[in-house]
Amino acid sequence: MGMLARTLRRGERLVFVRTLDPEGNRIAAVVTAAAGKPELRFYESKGQGGYALAHATQQGDAFRNLSLEDVDADGQDEFVVTWEGGHLEIVEVIARGQDGSYRSIFQNAGRQVEKRYTPAGQLEFWITSRTYDESPGQSPTYETTVYAWKDGKYAEVSRR
Repeated sequence: MGMLARTLRRGERLVFVRTLDPEGNRIAAVVTAAAGKPELRFYESKGQGGYALAHATQQGDAFRNLSLEDVDADGQDEFVVTWEGGHLEIVEVIARGQDGSYRSIFQNAGRQVEKRYTPAGQLEFWITSRTYDESPGQSPTYETTVYAWKDGKYAEVSRR
């Protein structure tokens, strides 16, 4: 991990590091700057123990978790990243293509984000958000929306 520290800019610090393969050729790291929000970065080995930045994302005020999960049951793991920002939980799913590139395939936020699995093993997100439909003086109302993998992407589906 010492070589990874060399990729940091002045004032940045590592708050989370995880190897993504047994050889340590791919690494996920959360980095914070002295006056900035945390950033999730994916680094890949460039030989001689050095690393190059392959992808970066910044979704919230605080990083919460990174898990590797096969969200679409295709046999390949995707990265499920959770953040916190204000009163919201934020979720992002990042896929890695055959060419090695990274891309976000789902982003959403709500008061609460819950992960549930279908019988086929696909990951759904149940996101509860305020509706803002209440009248003045009434308590806030909330609604849960379900997002499931459908036709090659996450889409809103009806609750079961």
